[in-house]
This record gives sequence, structure tokens and C-alpha cells, in this order.
Amino acid sequence: MSKTKEEILNQLYISSKDLKILIPTYGIDKCRTIIKEVRDEMHEKKYYVPISKPKLALTRLVRKKLGI
Repeated sequence: MSKTKEEILNQLYISSKDLKILIPTYGIDKCRTIIKEVRDEMHEKKYYVPISKPKLALTRLVRKKLGI
């Protein structure tokens, strides 16, 4: 069962698949690119960047970047 948009927005971290659920018009590659950009931003700001598969980024930074 897939997650609801509200569940995704309340998570601490978001994956590219979650982002695809939030914004279905984006392709999976665009979602991965956004996650990568936010992870780079997290690294610059000295935030914890989780080492995981799938790659995760802070949901609040993704929301800020995309204006959600």
C-alpha cells in the first residue's frame, strides 16, 4: 500500500519514490536529481546525511526547495 501525501509530508526524510507520489508529473530521474541537490545542501550546512538506499533527504528542505 502506498503512503498518503500527508504521511509523506510528516516524515523526517523523503525518498525519490515518495517525492514522485507527491508530484506525479515529475519523472523519477527528476525526483532523484532533486533529492541529490538537497543532500548536497545538507552536506554544505553540516546536517546529518543518512547513508542509505534509497537515498534520503530532509523533507523540510525538499518542501522549501519546491515551495510545497
